[in-house]
Amino acid sequence: MGAASGKFTLIITGGKIVDPSIVKHLPAFDTVVAADSGVDSALVLGLMPHVVVGDLDSISPAGLAAVRNNDIEVLQSPTDKDFTDTELALRCAAERGSRNVFLLSPGGGRLDHAHGVTTALFHPDLEHLHIQAAVGEAHVYVLHGGDSVEFHQPRAPLAALHAMNGVARGVTTHGLRWNLHNDDLEPWVSRGVSNEVVDSVARVSVDSGALMVLLPLAYAISDNHISSQEGKPS
Repeated sequence: MGAASGKFTLIITGGKIVDPSIVKHLPAFDTVVAADSGVDSALVLGLMPHVVVGDLDSISPAGLAAVRNNDIEVLQSPTDKDFTDTELALRCAAERGSRNVFLLSPGGGRLDHAHGVTTALFHPDLEHLHIQAAVGEAHVYVLHGGDSVEFHQPRAPLAALHAMNGVARGVTTHGLRWNLHNDDLEPWVSRGVSNEVVDSVARVSVDSGALMVLLPLAYAISDNHISSQEGKPS
């Protein structure tokens, strides 16, 4: 299978897929990029990657055999490297012209891995991409200066806002229990944690900096909200 070049890339990292039915709720994608043992995660979901990146130190023998038997493109890196496999996968998507990325990271309980995944999503070089992610049990929206996100949810789930890459300035929200009005959020203050959605339509925007918006993944799946967000204009 040759590598496809599309505008919507699904990136899959390693970790235990608890509910394979999530694949039914993912947005339509042109390319699947697996980060190392993300190959095994992809196979559980019934997907065959177009590209595999990483040092291949954690992929299973069965996963490696599937890669070889299906002539999948492999961008192998040294084991001793300065970038995580997730970072390499995001770079691959950007370099191949993707405008939209959805990253599926089942998680594995390690704080360093979870932190590495979330911080990689906010690399300044990726500002031109529209990025969403499922990290463990959280649905993540990646916002940079000038971005906004709107979601519809009558059941009032929890929502959280986290400043990334420094201070997020000019944060404005509508439809939350505790709204912000052109406020600044600092990354070392947990002011945005455990907010609540109280209106049927909620909106979050940021003027400058970077902002992570977190919602429960179970909500996003039940309302098919994962695939409803539009990408940034070209």
